[in-house]
Amino acid sequence: MRALILAAGMGTRLRPHTNDKPKALVPLNNKPLLDYQLSVLRHAGIRDISLLTGYLAACFAPYRLSTIHNPDYANTNMVWSLFKARQLFDSKTDLLVCYGDIAYNDAVLSAVLQQTGPVVIAADRQWQSLWQLRMEDVLADAETFKMAPGSHKVVNLGQKITDLNQVQAQYIGLIKFRAASHQQVLSLYDQLPESQQRKMYMTDFIQHLINCDIEVNAALHNGGWLEVDTTTDLTIYSSHARQILRQP
Repeated sequence: MRALILAAGMGTRLRPHTNDKPKALVPLNNKPLLDYQLSVLRHAGIRDISLLTGYLAACFAPYRLSTIHNPDYANTNMVWSLFKARQLFDSKTDLLVCYGDIAYNDAVLSAVLQQTGPVVIAADRQWQSLWQLRMEDVLADAETFKMAPGSHKVVNLGQKITDLNQVQAQYIGLIKFRAASHQQVLSLYDQLPESQQRKMYMTDFIQHLINCDIEVNAALHNGGWLEVDTTTDLTIYSSHARQILRQP
């Protein structure tokens, strides 16, 4: 297993905290977000960890991690950044892809590592408690997450919702690509027009894989993670992060 942490974005909604550092290095309770992930990954025995950098990439130098750079980070989205690291899709080693603005506990990662299937995504069944903490209207930022009846197979992801019955769990930004899926995933990406590759959101790409008959399974968990997207999130988590990330 190897891991790739996507840390190219500018984090404009976290300004002024991101004026002089990338989003993944913004501190939460005096600890950079990246450090939370590195601790959990290493505790699980994952030592082969790379960073996908973009904005203020030099700030990551003290970590001495392998880096892959997206020089066009300001004009592209996360899927484009991911496939700047296409050499990691080598069909030899499973690849764990992690958003740079999340933190999670050991149980969340363990659920992903244990779940089977070509592509596995972490999904929180108790997401509403976190969303209610972060925002007044949980519908405003919620997206569809539907699984086939009686299974963990994801059939619909990332669309606008009209009611909460369309959300069985919350995708958190933690994905496992099994080695056997790598060539097919690369092929499906390469078949997309470049304009779509550059602007595609990750949930749209995962839905594209589903539409092309690649099985995507949910690794379900109950809480144990957080996403830092805004300055409001930082304020809220200053007193709740330890409780949210506690081990079950």
